[in-house]
Amino acid sequence: MSTFGERLRALRKKYDMTQEQVAKKLNIVRSTYAYYETGKTSPDFNTVVRLARLFNVTTDYLLNAEPVTPMSMHDASSNIYTPGYRKSLGAEWSLRESEQKLIIAFRYLDKEAQKAFLKKIEKAAAERYEKKNKKKEKQPPSGEES
Repeated sequence: MSTFGERLRALRKKYDMTQEQVAKKLNIVRSTYAYYETGKTSPDFNTVVRLARLFNVTTDYLLNAEPVTPMSMHDASSNIYTPGYRKSLGAEWSLRESEQKLIIAFRYLDKEAQKAFLKKIEKAAAERYEKKNKKKEKQPPSGEES
């Protein structure tokens, strides 16, 4: 398996670009980009997204993320996004930049930190959902006077 830096170097060479050219596209200095390729430093989340767009690859590819197996996708116990739920969300699953950053940040966490983060965000979402529903219950139906 290749490292992040090795994948960057291979993509840069595939596109016949120099480190200087890539650095200019990213608005960073050449030495910073060179450190990404050598593994001395890692780019921030924004830069990972920009690199993926520059080289026309996914951030998953750059980060060497583990693919989701078809079995785990359909296991309701491990995936709350069942086919019915996905259908109710609509056909388009495009992510805003802020959502992409969230996912990239999440992938940098270890398993325990991911579990803790998910627990917190699910709790916050549930609380917001409850709060929203309580507001709706307090509003009189249209046409009725209060």
